[in-house]
Parts: sequence; structure tokens; C-alpha cells
Amino acid sequence: MHRAHLFSTAVILALAAPASADDGRLPDRPITAEDRDHWAFRPVKKVAPTVVLLAGWTRNPIDAFILAELESNGLKPAPEAGRATLLRRLSFDLTGLPPSPNDIDTFLRDRSPDAYENVVDRLLASPQYGIRQAQHWLDLARYADTDGFEFDQARPDAWRYRDWIVNALNADMSYDRFVRLQLAGDELAPDDPSAFIATGFNRCYPDMVDLNDQKLRRQNALNDITETTGLVFLGLTIGCARCHDHKFDPIRQADFYRLQAFFAGSRFRDDYPLAGLAQRRAHEAALSAWRARVARVQSAILRIEQPVRDRIGPGLPMGALDDAVAAFNRPDDRRTPADVATVYSLLHHDRRIREADWPRLLDAESLARRAALLAELDRTVRSAPRPLPRARGIDEAGPDVPPTRFLRRGELRTPGPVVPPAVPVVLALTVPPPRITPLAESSGRRRALADWLTRPEHPLTARVMVNRLWQSHFGRGLVATSSDLGRMGDEPSHSELLDWLAAELVARGWSLKAMHRLIVTSAAYRQSSRPRTSAAREADPDNRLLSGQNRRRLDGETIRDAMLAASGRINLALGGPGVFPPLPPELTKLSSKGAIWPVSPREGDRCRRSLYVFVRRNLRYPFFEAFDRPDTNASCPQRPVTTIAPQALSLLNSPLSAEAAHALAALVESSAGSDVNSRIESAYLMTLSRRPDVEEKALASRFLASGSTLADLCLALMNLNEFVYID
Repeated sequence: MHRAHLFSTAVILALAAPASADDGRLPDRPITAEDRDHWAFRPVKKVAPTVVLLAGWTRNPIDAFILAELESNGLKPAPEAGRATLLRRLSFDLTGLPPSPNDIDTFLRDRSPDAYENVVDRLLASPQYGIRQAQHWLDLARYADTDGFEFDQARPDAWRYRDWIVNALNADMSYDRFVRLQLAGDELAPDDPSAFIATGFNRCYPDMVDLNDQKLRRQNALNDITETTGLVFLGLTIGCARCHDHKFDPIRQADFYRLQAFFAGSRFRDDYPLAGLAQRRAHEAALSAWRARVARVQSAILRIEQPVRDRIGPGLPMGALDDAVAAFNRPDDRRTPADVATVYSLLHHDRRIREADWPRLLDAESLARRAALLAELDRTVRSAPRPLPRARGIDEAGPDVPPTRFLRRGELRTPGPVVPPAVPVVLALTVPPPRITPLAESSGRRRALADWLTRPEHPLTARVMVNRLWQSHFGRGLVATSSDLGRMGDEPSHSELLDWLAAELVARGWSLKAMHRLIVTSAAYRQSSRPRTSAAREADPDNRLLSGQNRRRLDGETIRDAMLAASGRINLALGGPGVFPPLPPELTKLSSKGAIWPVSPREGDRCRRSLYVFVRRNLRYPFFEAFDRPDTNASCPQRPVTTIAPQALSLLNSPLSAEAAHALAALVESSAGSDVNSRIESAYLMTLSRRPDVEEKALASRFLASGSTLADLCLALMNLNEFVYID
């Protein structure tokens, strides 16, 4: 019977006590009361909205917090944006798409008191909502469809995790379950294939699959998982403590490896079958029989080769993992098929004896027997059962877990004492440490960590997430450094509002859609982004106090989607493997005749939403790269916004822009007829979500009269700042 583990306060305080590096204990420095007093480590406060003078401006409690700060600084909020502007803002924020002309007309005609709220509810219910919100999360998860590094091999089933995120967000899965499944779906719901897919969060790291030292490869993966867990869920730069105690936050190096110990039992799987229980059992039986046949032939080959290997290259090649060494040391008749496969693979990739060497190393009879067995092995391998659909993720082989060692200077070659799984001490003193209960097929460690992270009283989990939601609607979080709430991060601009939102997320059942709705229905969100008054700019140059909405540029994916949507070519289908739009001609030579970037043959696939464009680490889609697509080798909490020449060149000269302009022109001609004014109005409505004013209409008329085509006008409109900015 397994015993549950629960760290007592006494044990926590013992962990927090100082120790020297020479007495065999971990070199921990103590956690002080001052360390624990940082705002992010304190419990979320229960606060009530402040009484304000301009109470008639407020629409929900958010506004009272915003207005109180404005009034205390002698500022006033900006007027509400126009209805067409609000619709465009809402549509891009919630779905990543511009409103259609029909949506615009319907909203502008609807004068009912709840017209705005009805639009919000419609957009939140749209399947396109999940696509837009998933992009924010995949930036955090460092999602890509390839491994990266030199060979940048494709990950054929990585897209299933991307689709899981879209579906979970569309279903408004509670955020606490959203977190728990990504960390420990296999332990929480072992019979649910979709729960395993969720653990793909832990497999998004870049991976040097051909690394000679496979122990180091595994350690690199565990380091990345540990760091990303800290950044995404805790909003702390825990990775800074991998090699030494954190220089600024009360996170010791030992904390890094204690947190890593929760993942120590992880088995990195690329072959998890997605099928019902009966189908899986039948397939596993067939697979087991096939593996036994393969192992029988491989064992026979190894027996022929063994005398030569013992003489020329004894043992396994350097860098073999412990389980491979154990398999090699087992007697031949006690090796499992998996043992045989491991040993056979390592020895047949051993450069000490190459395939071309065997004719001179074996006698004629042995060489002939070996050749016959190799041919039989080839036939047997090709007779493998057809694979079931597969997913990438992590699970565990059983309740026993290999030890996690403190690594001095973060080096695998300098291991220190064994460390148990534990959360950072500075947090364990605020939130009781997790109870670890081993399960039949896993250690239960990741489930315990997930439970601890999603406790309602946790000071960071809800704060971090509501701050990210705020950032998605205002361009900057209440804490500007959204993945660093530590001492080197920014202080909250509205600390009480942050706590109120965090408490509200928990109170509303961790519903992300409810929080989106709360934010976008506030008066603060609905403010105009017109230039602020000189007094506001002087008192608050960065608009931290929000005396107006921030102007926000669309990211590259949304600009491409807007072009496809405006031109009527966008394919709004959900799910499936990544697609490959055409590359610019100058990059096609890098695709190795289509091996690296095989352009999708169907037009409909090439016009899928940008979330579904294949994410190759070593060859980013150029249009996205020009508009600040983040490096997928690390978690990205907020994309940079640059202004560089390639952006203007891409909008004006890329095949994407030209195709969109010609398709939009054809759409305008078919919908507006031959009347020039109608065509101009239609083009403006489809690109900028509004009708042109008198001056703009006159300018466009002169442009067309000068010999320019309607496609030229459409291209010009898609090159306006107004097209690439939300409002």
C-alpha cells in the first residue's frame, strides 16, 4: 500500500533553514519575512470597488477601480468610442476577425439597451473565439510543429495539442481544469485520450533528438518543462535558479530541482493511441505479438554478432541511459522485447563497428545467416499493425520514480544530493504543500502539483491568468511583465483591481469567458483610443492609468486573416494538421523541393486561418516573421511590436497582399455593381469596417479616375494604418 506524503510546516521550515554545501545537505539560503512580504506572494485580498465621484460613468465594478486611480491623479476617462469602432474592437479581440458588413449594419441599426452585450455573447459563442484565444496560449506554451535545432524534424501529431486548446477554450473549460489537465491529464483521467493530449503542453520544448548524450537530452527537456511551468502558471522566472539561487526573487536553486522532481517520472511519448478501450486492447495485443516477432529476429542477429562485438567494441556506446545499460546487462533469455529493441538500436548505431565491416569480421556461414535474418527482420518490421491515431504527451510507467538530484552549477555532470518533490518554500508557507498519493500506474506527483496550483487561495495562479486576459484587451497587463510577477517585474498599476479580478475568476467557477465578458463590457474597455489630452499625457505618459483605450496593432496572423476575410477567401474550418501557404519565390529554394515546406495543393487549405499554418522553428512563415512572430524556442508572454521596413514591403508587394486585393476587387464588383460610389463604400466597409467620409470618397474617386484599378484601391486600403490597427 502506498502512503500519501504531506509536508508539515515543521518540514517546510526545515527546508527553509540555511545549510552549507559541505555537510551533505542542500545549499539553501533561508526565506525571510521580507521575502514573503512581496505583493505577489501575499494572499489575494478581498477588496470592494472604491467610491468614485463620476459614478455615472461606471458600467461594472472594474470601472470603479480604474476611475478611482484617474480621479486621484486629477484625470478623467476618455469618451466612449463610436459603435462601429467598438464592434471592430470586439470582433478582433474575441475572434481575431473583422466584422462582416452584415454584422456592422445589424449592430448599427440595433438600438436596444443590450445590443452591445448581445454582440459580446455572440462572439464568445463563436467557434472562432477559441482560435483567437488559443494563439495567446500557444505563444506561452512555445508551440511548434517541429523539433528545431539542425534537423528541425516534423512532429506529425503535435497539432492535436493545438486543437485540444481550441476546443477547451471554445467549451469554456474552467481554468483550473485547463491547468490540471495540461500538467497531469494522464493521472487525472487515465482512460480519456483527450486528457493525455492535454499533456502535450509539456512536449512543446525544442528538442535536439540526435544529441549523443541522451541523458543530457532528457535533462534539457526537464529543465525546459520546469522553467515553463514557472513562467506560465506562476508568473515567476524560476528558470533563473537552475544554476544558482535566484539573484532577486526568494527562489533557491534547490527550489528549481524540487519543482522538477514532480516531473521526474515522466515518460515522453509520441505514440499514445487515440482509440476506445476495446480497440486499444486489440491493437496492443497485435502490437505485442509483432514486437515479440521482431525481438526474436533481433536477438538472433545479436547472438551472431556478440563474439565480434565482445572482441572489438565491448559494451554499449558512451552516453547510453541507465535503462539501456540495465537492458544490456540482462541475460538474453530475460530481456523483454523493449529491452531487445533498445540494445539492438544502440549497437546498430554504434560507430565502432559499421555495417560495411561485417563481411571481414564474420565467417562465411555466419555472414550468410546474418544476411538471411536481416532480410527476415525487414519483412517483419514492414508487417507491423497499422498504427492507431497517435498523440504526443507525457505519462508514467508506474508509481516508482527515479531520483532527482540537485545539480551543482546546473550541470548534469556534477550531481548533488537527492531532492524530494516540493514547491518553492516562499509559496509553501502561504499555500499548504501538495499531498502526493501514488497511483497504480503513476507516481501521482504531477496531479499533486496541479491540485496545489489550482487551490482557490493560491496567490499567483488566478492573478497571473486575469493579468494575461487584461493584457489581451488593453495591450498591457495590470502588471506589464506578465510572466514575471517577482521583484524585477513591474508593480501593478491597479493592485486592488488585480486582486478583485483574481478573486472574481475563482468565484465565477474559473470561467475565462465570464472574465472576458466582464472586461469587454466595462466602460474602461469601451473608451476611445483617440489621442489623449495634453494633461493626461503629461501626468501619465504611458497610459498606465487608462485614461483612454490603447491603440493596438494587429499581429501578423490576424492581419493575414483579415486579408483573407475581407477578400471572401477565408476558410473557417476548425482542426487538423498544419497547412502550408505558398512561400515567397526567393524562399522556395529553401524548401528542399517541398520537403521542408510542401505547399498545400488545395486552395481551401491555403486559405485556412493563420493558427493552422504549419509552425516550423527554423523557417518561419515570412509574413508572420515580419510582424513579430515570436521565437518558439521559449515561452512568449507578450509579443514585441516593432516598426520595420519589411512590414510595409510585405503589405504592399507580397503575393498574399496582391491575391487578397484582386479577390476583394472581384467581390466588390459582384456585390456593388458598376456604380463607382457603391464600390468605394463597399471596399471601405470590407477592409476598415466603416464607410468612407466625403473627403475619402472624393479621393478614392480621383484615384480610380486616374487609371488605377479597383484592385489597386483595395491594395491601398489594406496598406493603411487603420487596416492593421484595431482602432
